[in-house]
Amino acid sequence: MDSERLYVDLIFRASRKYASWDPEVPVEVGDWGRITTGRRGWAFWRRQRGFFLKEGNIYKDGIAEKNGIPPAIERGADSSHGVTWISSRNARDLDVSGSVGGQTPALAKCSIKAGFQFTSGCGAILAMNNDTISTIDPPGCLRRLLDEDELKNRVIVSEVHRTSSYARHLSAPGAKSITIGLSAEPLPGAVSAQADMKWVKSSDAGNFKSKVNNKGAARAYYPLFRLVSLKETDASVGLRGPLDDVIPPLPDAELPWLASSEADSST
Repeated sequence: MDSERLYVDLIFRASRKYASWDPEVPVEVGDWGRITTGRRGWAFWRRQRGFFLKEGNIYKDGIAEKNGIPPAIERGADSSHGVTWISSRNARDLDVSGSVGGQTPALAKCSIKAGFQFTSGCGAILAMNNDTISTIDPPGCLRRLLDEDELKNRVIVSEVHRTSSYARHLSAPGAKSITIGLSAEPLPGAVSAQADMKWVKSSDAGNFKSKVNNKGAARAYYPLFRLVSLKETDASVGLRGPLDDVIPPLPDAELPWLASSEADSST
């Protein structure tokens, strides 16, 4: 399993949400398409990949208006709740109040930091600073789209985390722990409210990527989103009525390799 697929797999198992390997690629609530089972680019069918391929958006295509789907609601835009941390199931919280400063001086300056210990295999961490969550409310109204021929057997983005700063980490095999922090250094000659923010870590091992929008508070990154399945199932029958407050949401879209392994185990 390559690094991208492993990272997506570990975060999905922990959160039931799809982690973007490249959070700079915009993702919007209402985007619809499919989860590919092939490699990007030439000869994509040769092996499973499992990334979301957008084919349209229900709001821009007129599908939402046709089916009475309300606009997405963004929550948290005016709040500052700090960093949201998502870790793989094999990660345990690590106390960073003691020895971190002596080992890595950059981390000692961070008021925001967290440490994780991995109990087995590779681990994955996603950190999002002051993220917002956009959702469709009520989520059950998306079941009306099951009658849309264009959307049959597709997946749709029902929830998006948007942030102005993120860090993602996939540990190297055998790595036991990682500490990640967000530092804020005053900009020379700038007003007190402005700072040069950057993510720092305790180890260079593993696959680490981070971005900070230091040009303002704009949330321009999309590190995490939920995909739900528009595949017709027995559970969908009779659940398209107007009482959306009692209608359950569509099921989460499974990653292709997870669906394959479950099918194999049932035979």
